[in-house]
Amino acid sequence: MPGRFTFQVQSHLARLDGYLYGGTAIAASMVSAEELTGRETVWMTTLFVATAPPGETVSIHAEILAAGRRTNQVRVTGIDGAGATMFASLGTTGHRRPGGIEGVFESMPEVTSPDDSPVLDGLFAKVMQNAGYDQMPPVPQKASFLSTMEMRDPEVRSHPDDGPGRLCVWVRRRDRRPITPAMVAYMADVVPLSVAHAAGVVAGGVSLDNSIRVGSHTDTEWVLLDLRPHMATGDYGHGVVHAWSEQGGLLATAGQSASMKNFDMDNLPWEQ
Repeated sequence: MPGRFTFQVQSHLARLDGYLYGGTAIAASMVSAEELTGRETVWMTTLFVATAPPGETVSIHAEILAAGRRTNQVRVTGIDGAGATMFASLGTTGHRRPGGIEGVFESMPEVTSPDDSPVLDGLFAKVMQNAGYDQMPPVPQKASFLSTMEMRDPEVRSHPDDGPGRLCVWVRRRDRRPITPAMVAYMADVVPLSVAHAAGVVAGGVSLDNSIRVGSHTDTEWVLLDLRPHMATGDYGHGVVHAWSEQGGLLATAGQSASMKNFDMDNLPWEQ
């Protein structure tokens, strides 16, 4: 049936605790909408209602709410085996006009290239260091979404929006397959760590929403995630991330809100 898809929560689609990773949900929503409409994602926002445990099969229902000559408004719903809603997405797919209005109105930070940047063992390590911890606890890299990505830690030489918590990290797929807009959305689900970094605490966040607005596609092996936290209040954190190609193109800009939680270093959530 058109607009009906399924996927299983496996380790590479999961958080560190084995449950469904928010980046997977928005990426699956984008791919489903594109498959149904035959058009590219312009923007997508995903509301997280619940998560799904390891091994759970998630059914996706994508539907066109309004069909235009070049633009479709779509809704995508993810449902678990018991019929409960896991996530709900709204977005737009469309055909971009050749020769249409073009422009990038943000500036890319000046950073060292991936080849000149050391390997980074996950952004959590930088949050730990910033909070004054020298000893990095073991993180299950091979049993989570981290297994799909390689990270490099560039030197930031200048930043157009310098401020607390700014983080820049080069990311690429370990399998070296092409970067798609959906993959950028999958990679970008790390804003809560920048909020923790800005606040100087060791914390994580459960996604309340993920949103992405997609720019011009550029073939690139590495993506620079330019994380810019905005604020935190009452354990809710908000921020954005700009995703840049190696050539300096703005692939997408994404926003995220999360329910933040300080980590008990003696009882980390992925060790339970």
